[in-house]
Amino acid sequence: MDILATLDKLGIDGEDHRVLGLLPLVHIAWADGKVQRAERDVLVTTAREMGWLRGNGEAVLERWLTAPPFDEEVELGMALLDHLARSTGEIADHYDADDLHHLLLLCEDVGRAAGTLFGIRDGRSKDELHALEKVAAALDVKTAKGWRR
Repeated sequence: MDILATLDKLGIDGEDHRVLGLLPLVHIAWADGKVQRAERDVLVTTAREMGWLRGNGEAVLERWLTAPPFDEEVELGMALLDHLARSTGEIADHYDADDLHHLLLLCEDVGRAAGTLFGIRDGRSKDELHALEKVAAALDVKTAKGWRR
C-alpha cells in the first residue's frame, strides 16, 4: 500500500497523518446519522489531547464533522491504519497494534458519549454497535498487547 498516495486520497497531508486516527471515531459518531454535541466534544477533546490536530488536522476533522465520510473513505482509512500498524517506515513507525486497540477504546467512548443518562444506560445505539463491530474487524486488534490480556 502506498501510504502517501492513500493519505492524499483521504485529503490528509503526510505530515498530518495522525489525524487519520480520528476517522474511526468520526465513523462511530456518524453511525446514527448525526454527530451529537457530546460526541463532537469527545472527538475534539481527544484529538487535542493526543496532538492529532497539527498542521491541517483541524481542517480535516472539521470536514469529517460537517459531512459524514463516505463508506469507501472510512474503509480506506481503516485499511491504512491497519497497514501502518503492521509495517515499518517513517510514518508507519508511529503506529502499532496497541494504537489500534486504543483507537477502539476511544471509539467506545464516542459511542457512549451521547446516550448515557447519569451513567445508567449504555448510550450506544444499534447503529453505533454495528459500526463498532465494523471498526474492530477492520482494525484487527487481536495482536495488541492489551487486547490479548
